[in-house]
Amino acid sequence: MDCDEARARIEEIQRIVERTTLWPLLPGAAAVLGGMLVLAGCGVSYGMLRSFDFAALLTMSPNAQMAFCCMWFGIGAIGVIVQVAFTAHAAKKQGLSPTTRSARVATFSMTPSLLVAMVLTIRFLIPVAPRTEEVQYIVPVWMMLYGTGVYSAGLFSVRPPRILGLTFLGTGVIALLFFPGYGVVSAAASFGLLHIVFGIYILRKRRRGQSR
Repeated sequence: MDCDEARARIEEIQRIVERTTLWPLLPGAAAVLGGMLVLAGCGVSYGMLRSFDFAALLTMSPNAQMAFCCMWFGIGAIGVIVQVAFTAHAAKKQGLSPTTRSARVATFSMTPSLLVAMVLTIRFLIPVAPRTEEVQYIVPVWMMLYGTGVYSAGLFSVRPPRILGLTFLGTGVIALLFFPGYGVVSAAASFGLLHIVFGIYILRKRRRGQSR
């Protein structure tokens, strides 16, 4: 086998890997739908808080605080359900099993970051006397940890998820250092718009691949 033939085989293997790992990892439709849910949640949040700062939650009544947290819990739960459903559907269309080793490894690689984010969120929101600066950290911390998880999962896939993860990580750092008082905007720009842009890119790339 000469060098040109070996290179051609490697490129073909890479194309096969892209087709079998990119779409099941982060289906474009799920990313777009999840981003739209977050944007809707951010709109409702601004209406409830009358502020771009999530720390304004501390000035609300206990019932309003509970409704606010339940709303975001519901958005998160729906997002997870949509992601799982679309991932299973994409895997089924390609004849893949969601229980394959690569799928399990990708899932496990995201789990620690998400667990840490949940623990920190509880720590910031449920102390005896919540502090404004701690509540302001919730969105940037979620952005950084989510980005870390997506990047780690993307190591078992192809480039786009890794780029998305690094983008979340970088924007999370910027939000934490320079815009802690704009959590609603940060959430809308990252979990909302970034997911929508990524999802549209994935859908368009998939259509181009199918048309060849």
